[in-house]
Amino acid sequence: MTRKSSITASTVNAMVNAGQLRGWHDLLAAEPHVAGTHGDERVIEKLRATFESFGLETDVHEFWALLPRPSAAVLQIVSPEQRDLILKERVLDEDLYTQHPALDPGWNAFSGSGDVTGEVVYANYGRKEDFETLATLGVEVRGRIVIARYGGNYRGYKAKFAQKAGAAGLIIYTDPAESGYTRGLLYPEGGYANDTCIERGSLQTLPYIGDALTPGVEATRDAPRLKIDEVGLCAIPVQPIGYGAALEIMKRMTGRAVADHAETRGWQAGLPVPYRLTGGEALRVRLKVEQDREIRRSANVVGVLRGSEEPRRMVVIGCHHDAWGFGASDPLAGTIALVEAARALSRAARELGPPRRSIAFCAWGAEEYGIIGSSEWVEGNRDLLATDAAAYFNLDMASMGVDFGSSSGPSIRRAIASAAAEVPQARDPERTVLDAWMGRGGDATDPSLPAFGDLGGGSDHVAFWCHVGVASAGLSAGGSPGTSYHSIYDNLAWYRKVVGEDYESAMMITRMAAGSALRLATEELLPIEPWVCVSEFRRHLRDVSGRGAAAGLWNAPEAATEPAAAQDGLAPVADPLAELDRDAASTQRELLETVAAWRDRVAAGKVSADELNDLNERLLATDRAWVLPEGLPERPWFKNLLAAPDRDSGYASWMLPMLRRVVEDKDAAGLEAAVKAYTGVFRSLREIVEIPGA
Repeated sequence: MTRKSSITASTVNAMVNAGQLRGWHDLLAAEPHVAGTHGDERVIEKLRATFESFGLETDVHEFWALLPRPSAAVLQIVSPEQRDLILKERVLDEDLYTQHPALDPGWNAFSGSGDVTGEVVYANYGRKEDFETLATLGVEVRGRIVIARYGGNYRGYKAKFAQKAGAAGLIIYTDPAESGYTRGLLYPEGGYANDTCIERGSLQTLPYIGDALTPGVEATRDAPRLKIDEVGLCAIPVQPIGYGAALEIMKRMTGRAVADHAETRGWQAGLPVPYRLTGGEALRVRLKVEQDREIRRSANVVGVLRGSEEPRRMVVIGCHHDAWGFGASDPLAGTIALVEAARALSRAARELGPPRRSIAFCAWGAEEYGIIGSSEWVEGNRDLLATDAAAYFNLDMASMGVDFGSSSGPSIRRAIASAAAEVPQARDPERTVLDAWMGRGGDATDPSLPAFGDLGGGSDHVAFWCHVGVASAGLSAGGSPGTSYHSIYDNLAWYRKVVGEDYESAMMITRMAAGSALRLATEELLPIEPWVCVSEFRRHLRDVSGRGAAAGLWNAPEAATEPAAAQDGLAPVADPLAELDRDAASTQRELLETVAAWRDRVAAGKVSADELNDLNERLLATDRAWVLPEGLPERPWFKNLLAAPDRDSGYASWMLPMLRRVVEDKDAAGLEAAVKAYTGVFRSLREIVEIPGA
């Protein structure tokens, strides 16, 4: 047997340096760098040179994607009197970054172009259920301009549902109830959104992730492309604004108050006026948006620290590099941790020898437009990742405070928690990250672990986790008093005022990323726990069972009559799901017992190199067993039967998505196919861990 790598988490922890992190921040946040612009090109070159200076095998992975740019926007109150509304943040004497000439006014990528004038309807968060409520109350949306507040769902779905309801246009504003004066002092005195702060962002809501014109295919320069008018992009003009501009519209609204209806009383938010469903005939607003829809170049920058014994197998750490402005927080609070982890781990490898498996450090392009760069890289390396990627760790906007947390695929949760036991808590070095994390509650499946979230949509883990089935996790820390999300205030002045000058948060995230990756890259037997995925399946099956009963698809179970459920301390599930639960319970026990026996044999030195390679290959295959090759119904790009992004919100997670779709659509006829798919997963898992002759 070959010896284990001599790189340890404590060694790498000591190499992480706050001054280096500050320097990476200065380097990457020096100018606005929207994907596809000259600023983006310069950041890509800086990252390439930096990774090469660490001695990493560095590749600039180019892609050509549909990346719109704004050309014009107007928002006016036409009547009862004419008034132009502000579409760019206030320039601040206290913050010289706000004066940079390359900063764009507020805009939403993939808005339709158009010039419309109409009456106004307020739609709360612009969720599917909000438009359903308006319809129930007899509020006409067709031909009118909708105003909705940020929050509650991904902004693209606000536009999708507004367009479906017949709206002529959409205005999205930041409400002070979410991030303004009701939360704390405003920037520049404090960290919260002032009245001109505007959240930019993409509106793409296609049934796949990545470049809009090349679904499932890497977006090379010469890739076959769909026609733009056949893709189903947003057709109505959409404009984001601050709450100061929104107040000018909403204080002139004269229709029914939201407080007049039980269904809409929760729609009153933070502006100092009564919120109303309609503006009345006298209030008319003009909205004009012009954007091009051009294919532009951007790139991912990938640096690989090559492993010594299993170099083909890799752990991937990633964060995007593009931003809507300077991006000091989003994404660079994570990107600097990525770069510093690359520096520390490559230095440790030079001094102590490389890890057993490779570690890839990936700075993704064009995430803000629709998770494009990482998806194109995954599509171009799909076969390699499917067989050899051990895990993916995402650091998007990761260093925003001292409260660490993680949303993670189940099989690698213990590895992350183990790493947390060796990392000092930011600004409280006498405690570990694990101590502080556990202090906020235990995990729903295993109380010996800290509380983990379920991975949904919204960042660069999606292609790894939902398309290929690579165990993935987001690592992040928050808690700082403020937000500058997607505004021109997201710069170094805001970050250092609000998050801090000490870079303690970024050091903690760097150490967590490096330590988590090291466990997957150095342990002889991969620290993957496939039975935890099945345990989580059983937990979420109970949620599906309850939702289905509430939807009238089946009767709620009356008592715990199933021995397996009672033995495990679980509530019963509805009869149509009971056999599936029994199958899961037996599979869970078999996986736990078998992999525990593998670990004992490896620890005792009773396996050969070939046998160890076979066991690791099997462990990797257990996460892929959840992948449905033909994909989910109506969303075939998404293939993971354990988790997918919420179909109607974008950010949240749909656990057990094939079963969840049956419930959401009240599709009793689809239940048989869904149960068959999950039964197939459990059969595959048992076959994977069964060793002939063992």
